[in-house]
Amino acid sequence: MAIKRASIAALAMLALPACGNTPNSSDSTTAAAEDFAARINGPATEAGDDAANPAATTATAVQGSPSGAPTVAPPLPNAAAGPFVAGTATDPNSATCDANRMGPFIGRVADAPTQTDIENVVLLGREIRWLRPNAPAFNTDAASPRLNIMLDTQDIIRDARCG
Repeated sequence: MAIKRASIAALAMLALPACGNTPNSSDSTTAAAEDFAARINGPATEAGDDAANPAATTATAVQGSPSGAPTVAPPLPNAAAGPFVAGTATDPNSATCDANRMGPFIGRVADAPTQTDIENVVLLGREIRWLRPNAPAFNTDAASPRLNIMLDTQDIIRDARCG
């Protein structure tokens, strides 16, 4: 019984000092959070400086700021929105198979008139492969001049890729 009381007393001695440290630990947590925010966002500015003029923030980032903020290159003229996927119509090298010319056909049903329109748009003699879901396996080569038209189960054109 004496061992049990000694164990309880030891636990109480350990728990009581921890209760007194709670306000200090939240102050250090707040300070750490503010330090992190300052490193990410740069030094604090007066409210409304950057909100009123967002172009100033962008210009600073593009010119390169001493805080090491990431920069993004401006998009090229007539570039597709978002990142490109290799071998698809948004790939800059998609001209090797004319996938870049398939934009107007995406979302259309691949019926005979649409297939004829596509054949008229691509270069004469270009090989076109129509791929449906659950089709037998096929080899791909993104550098190939062959145009792959990806269809869904309802024969709607969903993508155009080289290979």
